[in-house]
Amino acid sequence: MELTSHEQKILDIVNNHPEILDNPEKRTQIAELYGLSEKTLRNRIAELKKYGLLTKDGQLNDPVNKTIITDDGEIDLFTVFNLLAQQKWSILKITGIFTTIGIIYSLLATPYFQSTISMYPAGELNQNIGIGEIQGLANNFGFGGFGTAPTYNIPDIINSRRLKNDIVLKNWMTLKSPKGSNLISYWDLDKPKLFSPKKWMSGLLPSLDFAPSQKDRLTYEAILKIDELISVREGKNGLITVLVLMQEPNLAANIANYIAEFVKEFISFEQKREATRNRKFIENQKSDAKYELENSEERYVEFKEKYPQTVTPELMMTDIRLLSTIKENRAVYITLRQQYEIAKIEEAKENLFVNILDSAEPAVEKTKPKRILILLLSLLFGTLVGITGILIRYAMTPKI
Repeated sequence: MELTSHEQKILDIVNNHPEILDNPEKRTQIAELYGLSEKTLRNRIAELKKYGLLTKDGQLNDPVNKTIITDDGEIDLFTVFNLLAQQKWSILKITGIFTTIGIIYSLLATPYFQSTISMYPAGELNQNIGIGEIQGLANNFGFGGFGTAPTYNIPDIINSRRLKNDIVLKNWMTLKSPKGSNLISYWDLDKPKLFSPKKWMSGLLPSLDFAPSQKDRLTYEAILKIDELISVREGKNGLITVLVLMQEPNLAANIANYIAEFVKEFISFEQKREATRNRKFIENQKSDAKYELENSEERYVEFKEKYPQTVTPELMMTDIRLLSTIKENRAVYITLRQQYEIAKIEEAKENLFVNILDSAEPAVEKTKPKRILILLLSLLFGTLVGITGILIRYAMTPKI
């Protein structure tokens, strides 16, 4: 290893006069010979021993000429610790560089604020009162065209492109744009960049006839960005939490509340549309049932006018069959008329399908960057890089 001139001088004295290690009189004589005091020589020898550069017999203890792995295949911890102690300043320098980079990043990184909103379904989102009975009735009497009620998954609605497209293109009042602007302008996506690798590469390729418009391209970029800033968590108990990260606390809260209102209005609108479809379906079936009932009654009247007395077995069977048809058609019509009234009520009333447990509030403190965490990770990473670099360089150094 490389020694300072003063350390090399002391080491040469020890190698030439090893008796000074344990003989104070000899050490005094040799010290005077080289223009040193006995105390100075003794302290310098102690420093060499302290740092492991000198053994008791006065030989250079150079870890560079040793191997970390012993002949038994074990790690020589003494050699490792001794090497790291000697290279502590190099390790500290590397650690300092990484720590400085971490501090600069934490100071220059864009701050983000997080707002949270919690909601849960008020009931089963795929059920309407009376729909099960109506569906069973339709199946029993062969009425077609009545489908099952749609299902709604709130996380899927929140992650939909339709919602994120609305968020991106909606005008938001922000500190940056007090008069309001969409997120494309807020993030300066519509401003020309000094250097864009994607644009540069696209200039080298032949143009395509189906190339998207600038508006579609900017909207797509903004949706990708907002997709990284909105996350949804669904608990086992059905509670759904939406987390929104934005550069301004009020903007994050406004977007989170907008998401909640969008979900409520979307499900309410779809349920309303489904209720209207169900009402129209029952209304049509009721009209058909009324027609069938009136038609069966007319056939029976005509039969009785033609055969006032049902004396033969054939006439008696026809009479029974016609009366049975009237009874069946009347039951269908009465049931459909009842279900039609239920369907009108379902269509008219306002159902609550989603409950908002906690509305979003502007964050008081920024969520990221977490400066303390960045500082600790930079410190840890720098130390590991420094130690690893020292050990690798040591392992690659030829041994004498």
